[in-house]
Amino acid sequence: MFVDELKRTFRRPRNLVVLGLIALVPVLLGIVVKTLGSRGGNGGGPPFFSQLTQNPVFLSLVALTTMETFLIPLAVSLIAGDSVSGEASTGALRYLLVAPLGRGRLLAIKMAAALIYTVVAVLIIAIVGGLTGTILFHIGPIVTLSGTTVSNLTGVVLTLEAALVVGISMFSIVGVGVFVSTVTDSSAAASAVAVAVAVISEILGQIPQLIHIRPLLPSNYWGSYIDLFRSPQVLHNVKLDILEQAIWLGVTFIAAWINFRGKDIFS
Repeated sequence: MFVDELKRTFRRPRNLVVLGLIALVPVLLGIVVKTLGSRGGNGGGPPFFSQLTQNPVFLSLVALTTMETFLIPLAVSLIAGDSVSGEASTGALRYLLVAPLGRGRLLAIKMAAALIYTVVAVLIIAIVGGLTGTILFHIGPIVTLSGTTVSNLTGVVLTLEAALVVGISMFSIVGVGVFVSTVTDSSAAASAVAVAVAVISEILGQIPQLIHIRPLLPSNYWGSYIDLFRSPQVLHNVKLDILEQAIWLGVTFIAAWINFRGKDIFS
């Protein structure tokens, strides 16, 4: 059942289109920088931007940084919001609910498929960014945020680790999307709510008066992967990010299960 769900998730035309579109972003970013140059003043742009042309890994990192706040949440929200409501809108959910599988297990399978899709999508961004950077820019030294130089192999490993952390950072949004998809038969509505949670979280995180509630916001530790590129590494925020995402995922799964276990198969 889990393998079949993964196949459905990665074979759906809309999901493939989403993967293609997000993979296109680092390509476009690289072409723009290659064509127009990276001039624009010191200290401008996102982290690693000033190093973008120095090594292919920096294109991956800049793409992750620029996409993490909206485009990646949007992409994963589309998939998470469709996980249950998409089946309900087509009538397929009725047959799944009467199958001897168990609603808790069915929900867990759908959420797990959405989580795997999220991680794969972010890894694709990093890989495509690296390949594009290899074609467009030369392979120079990889200088960390602490000023030390690491090998190309180490840089690639760190970039993949960063992508993994970014993927995990989206688990809260996936959880919200799956939960709302058990409430409504509209996948568009479920996706919209998940995106709204991400946007509102980022807005609230910028208000100084709300500093005490920031640890509760799903986006509070987004960008923590940057600390992987310090020497020595500072993993405090990365660990807090993973913990926070795990809590959000657990809470939303429980809420989704409570609602899903009583879902009317004829609704």
